[in-house]
Amino acid sequence: MNVSRLMSSSLVSLRNALVLTALIICLICVGTLTPLSQALDVPGSDKWHHSLAFAALTNPLICVKVDYWKIIVPFALIFGAAIEVIQPYVNRYGDIYDFYADATGVLIGVIIGVSVNLFYSRRSRKFSDP
Repeated sequence: MNVSRLMSSSLVSLRNALVLTALIICLICVGTLTPLSQALDVPGSDKWHHSLAFAALTNPLICVKVDYWKIIVPFALIFGAAIEVIQPYVNRYGDIYDFYADATGVLIGVIIGVSVNLFYSRRSRKFSDP
């Protein structure tokens, strides 16, 4: 197997994961820090949206490499806490239960990311072994 091809494909995957993570960060900021004049009527609960967003935030990097949890998990938890602290200053309500939902989403994202990573690493080993 060509090592340079393998390295370049993992680099592209890392680049894609970083771009996707940055995009999710921007979407979370817009969704949580945009001042609202009235409550939005969207399906699902606020806590469900927080969990889903933070699962999506942690998932891409961990799918690329499991060790990236050491970077993305503390970042996501600090990011979630910072959002709750900032929200009262932008005409929103900070809520500790939103942070708990963020943390739950981080855990879900880690579990899914590790599972995907293990599945594909085992699958690639299975096909690369003679």
